[in-house]
Amino acid sequence: METDPKKSLLNSFYYLAPLWFLVETLFWPNFRAGVVFGAGLWGSAGFYAVEAGIGAALWMRLPYAALGALAENVIYLIFVVKFVLIGPMDIASSLAADVQGADAMARNYASAMPGIIYSAAHVTLRIRKALGGRFDSL
Repeated sequence: METDPKKSLLNSFYYLAPLWFLVETLFWPNFRAGVVFGAGLWGSAGFYAVEAGIGAALWMRLPYAALGALAENVIYLIFVVKFVLIGPMDIASSLAADVQGADAMARNYASAMPGIIYSAAHVTLRIRKALGGRFDSL
């Protein structure tokens, strides 16, 4: 049974990309884009422009939109693995050397975790949907 991608829960994050950009810029630094680009405004803008483009492709039912969404999240998770594995070592060495801004690095690390958890769940659901069709109602 084919579901309407416009109503899909998996796609809703992409449709709200401009809102997530504002949230990350104004209230929650490093929610998702910060893992890849750091705390820069232009990096966040580029990241969420890609997300909005994927949302538009999903909305218009372009043939490879779902695959593009999956690929974007897999690439993001590759950056996440680097961030999760190397981030604590960077924070510890910065704290040991009493580098200015080390406490901000620790806060940024913690603030990125919800976005990382979302992306991991998103990739898992997209793969299960693509392979088994078990989550067609999402």
